[in-house]
Amino acid sequence: MNAYTIKKNTATKFLGLWFSIAYGFFVVASLQRLYLLDSGDINSYVNFFEDIDIFTAFNEYSIRGDGVFRIVVAFLIDFFNMEPLTVLSYLAFIISSIVFYIYSVNIRSSKYLIYILPLFLMVFFTPMVTNLFASAIRSGIAFTILMVAIVCSKGVSKYILFGLSSLIHLSMIPLIGLYFLFKILRDKKNNASSYSSYFLLILYSFFIAIAAYRYQFNNTAVNSSTYYNFLIFFLALLILFTNKKSIKNIYGFISIGLMLIVLSGIIIDVSFIRYIGYAIILYLFFLVDKGEAGTIQVFTAGYTPFFMTTLFYSIANFA
Repeated sequence: MNAYTIKKNTATKFLGLWFSIAYGFFVVASLQRLYLLDSGDINSYVNFFEDIDIFTAFNEYSIRGDGVFRIVVAFLIDFFNMEPLTVLSYLAFIISSIVFYIYSVNIRSSKYLIYILPLFLMVFFTPMVTNLFASAIRSGIAFTILMVAIVCSKGVSKYILFGLSSLIHLSMIPLIGLYFLFKILRDKKNNASSYSSYFLLILYSFFIAIAAYRYQFNNTAVNSSTYYNFLIFFLALLILFTNKKSIKNIYGFISIGLMLIVLSGIIIDVSFIRYIGYAIILYLFFLVDKGEAGTIQVFTAGYTPFFMTTLFYSIANFA
């Protein structure tokens, strides 16, 4: 590797860092806005931590469910003597910046950047994605840890991070299950075909939806309009059929699996709405990792109306 290449890589990482910081500030601004408008989960988090201290949290909560998250946040509030909203804002800033940075430094070349940049920005400014970090902070932390495990970790550390992410939020378990299912299907001994992979993903998605309904896990009624469901169905088709090679990529495979879980949930009236944001982010990483110029252009053309529509309704709801 020559000096020019080293300098170019360093410059790319430096720019990625600055853009990641800028995105982190945008997420914090979104969090503050949601708090002022009393929307999303942020107000319930703040109200909880204003009424509890670290000693109460430590004695009343275990490592099950959201206990780890509540104990850690209560400890940070007490240790730094900060307001709950401030601590939650710092956490939102950190996790959003980390995820944005992971993506930005994995863009393959400046030529490739021309194709991917418009989609890159649309994905991260999609309300469903922004709210993963600004509103649903606990699941956002768990997802960030999971992304670090998949992209940056190997060996034992990967599995430790898998366990930590699922401990913080149980919604990560189906994602981890999809990761291992992909590894089994892509094993040299199995080397399953695309059709077999789709069939098993459909079975897996219905299993997760039925289990959620049966054991009251994430068991919230869908409660969405026909038009909204049509948008989700359109996005699912876009992810499923833009590139047939996505099923053979770990990020594309998990993204497809998540969208099938969302559709299965709609059928039996169980909401997996947060999985939509995860699926969008993961499919973007497939495009960053293996996507060709034509695939990126087709997906961008299809994703633009979805982005504009969801952004319009997000702004209209807060107007």
